[in-house]
Amino acid sequence: MRIKRLCTSGAVAMALAVSCAAATVGTAHADESTLIWEPLTTSHWVGLYSMPDGSSAKVPWPDLRPGGDAVEFDCWKAGAYVGNDGDVWYHTWKAFYRLSGYTAYVYPAWTFAPYVNGAADFHNHTIPQCNF
Repeated sequence: MRIKRLCTSGAVAMALAVSCAAATVGTAHADESTLIWEPLTTSHWVGLYSMPDGSSAKVPWPDLRPGGDAVEFDCWKAGAYVGNDGDVWYHTWKAFYRLSGYTAYVYPAWTFAPYVNGAADFHNHTIPQCNF
C-alpha cells in the first residue's frame, strides 16, 4: 500500500509542520508531491547509503527489515550496479522501523530500489529521475 506524505496547513501538530518544512528546504529533491512511503516488499534487508553505491559509507541508522519496515523517497538515480539486480537507487528521506515504531529522518540517504520494492516505482514511472 502506497502512502503519500501530505503536509497541510491549519491544525497540524508542530512535529508534522517541522517535518514538512524540512522536507521542502533546498533543491535536493525532485518535488514534495513525489514523496512516497513504500513498504519493503522483497525478502532483502535494505541498507541506507550515503551515495547510490553499495560500497559507499552507510548513514548511521540500522538496515531495514523486510516485511514491515518502509522508506520515504522522492526520485531515482542510476548508480552502482549490485550484482545482476540493476543500478536504480531511490533518494531516501525517511525510514520507518516497524518493530520499534520509530521513523528516522535519514536524509541524505540512498536505498537500492530492487531491494525496496523490485524498483516498481521506477518501472511504473511513479517517481521522476533525480535532477541533481
